Amino acid sequence: MNTATRPLRGRLALAILVALAPLWLVGMFGRGLWTPDEPREADIAWRMSQPGDHVLPQLAGTPFLEKPPLSYWVSGAAIAAWGDTPGSARAPNLLYAAVGTIAIAALLLALGAGAAAALPAALVAGSAVTALRVAIWLAPDAALVCGSSLALLGAWRGYTAPRGRRKAWAYALMHLGAAMGFMAKSAPGWLLPALTLLALMTWERRWRELVRWELYAGLALQVLLIAPWIAAVAHAPEGEQSLRALFWHNVVGRFTHVAGPQALDYTTGHPNSPGKYLLELPVYLLPWTLLVIAALARAWGRVRGSAAGAVRATAWRFALCACLPFLLLLSLAATARDIYIAPALPGFALLVGLWLDELRHPPSRLDRLALTGTQLLAGVIAGALLVGLLVLALSGEAPVPACAGVAIAVAVAAGVALLRARTAQRQGRAPATVAWTYSAFAAAVSLGALVVFPVIDRGQDLAAVARQVHADTAQQSLALLDPDETTVAILDHGLRTPFTILANDGRPPGPAVSEWFLARGAQARVLVLLPGRAGGSLSRWSGHADTRGDGIAAQLEQSGRAVIERRYQLPQGRRYALLAPRT
Repeated sequence: MNTATRPLRGRLALAILVALAPLWLVGMFGRGLWTPDEPREADIAWRMSQPGDHVLPQLAGTPFLEKPPLSYWVSGAAIAAWGDTPGSARAPNLLYAAVGTIAIAALLLALGAGAAAALPAALVAGSAVTALRVAIWLAPDAALVCGSSLALLGAWRGYTAPRGRRKAWAYALMHLGAAMGFMAKSAPGWLLPALTLLALMTWERRWRELVRWELYAGLALQVLLIAPWIAAVAHAPEGEQSLRALFWHNVVGRFTHVAGPQALDYTTGHPNSPGKYLLELPVYLLPWTLLVIAALARAWGRVRGSAAGAVRATAWRFALCACLPFLLLLSLAATARDIYIAPALPGFALLVGLWLDELRHPPSRLDRLALTGTQLLAGVIAGALLVGLLVLALSGEAPVPACAGVAIAVAVAAGVALLRARTAQRQGRAPATVAWTYSAFAAAVSLGALVVFPVIDRGQDLAAVARQVHADTAQQSLALLDPDETTVAILDHGLRTPFTILANDGRPPGPAVSEWFLARGAQARVLVLLPGRAGGSLSRWSGHADTRGDGIAAQLEQSGRAVIERRYQLPQGRRYALLAPRT
């Protein structure tokens, strides 16, 4: 690296971290554990912080065979060091987000973009709604995206470097990122860099790259990082079945039905449909959707570069290959969730960065519309948050002074930032326009969260429900009727509440509950998750109370098999019933 560029790159990295810090800090450390998934992930991480066998993640003491253990190891270490809190469990996410976003900025510089374009593109990479959710969410996806970003940086540097040691070291970075992604979430850690490189080599017909020794030298690094864990799993009790669940059912089983236990049939949950990801992609990219559209339109012409612009054309092709092949592969899967697309989001940010770098020349009409429309989207989001604060104040969910103060701060901060964005656009400074638009979006979201997050926390305080259940059943035999992973996790996390699971497996629940009561007597209890959501100030104010009743609990009571002894519920949150035998 040229010594003259080191201060520039250092300032760029610092600017990125300072700009994204409000969203990251509020999202990671300003709230509790939220469904879906976070209570489960927190229990697994807490188990990792306790003495015992840490080869496989464990949910309530049972091996959790959906993901490798890297993110759970790191979160478990953070919990052991700083205490069992949501913030401690999420603390590693701050490192993942920082490293991953800076890697995208470094990659843009390597692609030939200037620092002025790399900064707002990195902000896009860190704040697109799905990317932000992944960054602040307690789940392995944050480590996966970090590893994928590092792998993309290494792949580009390796692909464009001259033969020799420099090329080998660059590809070694790709292998390091792929190994990190694999140890966080299995095969997706390999898929993104592999698809990107293969697609680019095919596009440019650089088949000789496939036989370069430098491309494969870094595999030794992957073997050193991954093989010891696989060997430890293989030598653990039921190791062969664990490996099959991790790498057959959980990988191949995401794309097609494979023979195996019903619990490992992933085709029945979160079903995919043709075009689902393409249709939902505009939502995943908010508020930067229009910028991506403009960048894709420009890429259409740039990928057919002349000899003079061959390097630039390759940069555009790389950015496209970093997102579109992975998106296509996801579209073929049997299961679909918004977070699955997260590894492809840095590729879209690369497209935006290259697009911004070229807007030093007169922008097209589409470019101007994209910049103006993005400012409008940021303003709409800020306006929606203001309406939300008004609703929280009127319904009594949040104090009026707090809502008023935050609303004024959001209106002033977002308004000033959007005015600056508009001025920058008139002056022809597209990167500054995007940076100021980001400032409006970040100010609205991070300030609004100060009021909104505590309200959500009250409806998500499942730990309080678990403590009540634990205390009420301390002297009784507790069974959980067909529980979901969240229920299992909250009762185990920090409490180790003893329970037995009564699984329906598609059969009527009555006989199983009756047999449990008969076997355990008067001290037997059954906990049931009730349908719908509990009421609260917000639902009473809006007049939209949930009317789905008590579901299975009501049916068991009406049939004379049980009585509802106690209810547990959170405002606008989950509802549970504790069943006792009828005397």
